[in-house]
Amino acid sequence: MAVPHHLEHLINPKFKSAFVDSYGFTEDEYALLLSYFDLKYVKKKEFYARAGIVCKHKTYLNKGCMRNFTIDEQGHERVLFFHFEDWWVGDFDSFYSGKPSVCNFQALEDCEILEITQKDFNYLKTRIPKLNIWLADKHTKKAIANSQKMVEIKTLSLEERYERLLCQEPEVVNRIPLQYIASYLNVEPQSLSRVRKNIQCKKK
Repeated sequence: MAVPHHLEHLINPKFKSAFVDSYGFTEDEYALLLSYFDLKYVKKKEFYARAGIVCKHKTYLNKGCMRNFTIDEQGHERVLFFHFEDWWVGDFDSFYSGKPSVCNFQALEDCEILEITQKDFNYLKTRIPKLNIWLADKHTKKAIANSQKMVEIKTLSLEERYERLLCQEPEVVNRIPLQYIASYLNVEPQSLSRVRKNIQCKKK
């Protein structure tokens, strides 16, 4: 079911801006795009998607935050990314390859999402050519983000990585539990606690 017109005021203004302002969608093109999305809700601690299942939707995080994590060979959770408002969530590799996802997506707050099926998205790419440009840019940005994270892990100290995280995503401290931040930085929570104390001491 498409997003009803009376619910349009609930949609993050950045969603429209991303297409109309950044990629030149006309109002008609934007209206067509929006009509194929469903507005859904994911409660805190619920899983939006789990590993082992093929990703068949593109999903925009309208409100709330999620963690994207995988399970390593030792059975430990490894957080790959945090997703906040105006992020796209889901396993893009699974979406395009048709292979089961290796990622889990869990809501850390009550979330609102805009969801479109793969079939409808592919149809819209033929109706709105600009959507292909948007998609190519998204893939490029995703590849850059993955590359930057790998470089940071290999070259920066834990303190440097934590400070960079705070600089780039300051909401992390207020919205993400410590154990998940530690998992994202690939350290034990105790080590991250010591780093946070050291940083606080330096600022005094």
